[in-house]
Amino acid sequence: MTNQPPMPDQMPPPDWREQRHAERWQRRQERHARGWGGGAWIGGVVLIFLGVVFLAQNMGAPLPKNWWAVFILIPAVASFSSAWTLYRRSGGMMTAGVRGGVVGGAILTLLAISFLIGLNWGRFWPVILILVGAAVLGGGIWRR
Repeated sequence: MTNQPPMPDQMPPPDWREQRHAERWQRRQERHARGWGGGAWIGGVVLIFLGVVFLAQNMGAPLPKNWWAVFILIPAVASFSSAWTLYRRSGGMMTAGVRGGVVGGAILTLLAISFLIGLNWGRFWPVILILVGAAVLGGGIWRR
């Protein structure tokens, strides 16, 4: 018996885990090539924002009472970004994932705006029901 490597036509099929790992690695490389380096930039933006807010406060600038509501916009932006990515991957089709991302981002954005401008949320909460109902109707219409 000899310890020769198998011939190319006798090679076992690649393990699906290895293939999936290679695909993930490729996507990471593409993101880094675009300059976004994963999700680390979010932490930097949050720290810069906090520094600007506290500096403005120390300088005597009037800040909204509920300035913290801006942090609700972080998951809203992530939701819109996810919807956009799913939209591009589906070839421009409005899938359930895309609709969910848009509706979720819209709800979070409206919630943040309502806190920032001081709306009485107890009066305007039915807006969420309206948006969810519109998403359900839109789902039925876009499938046809």
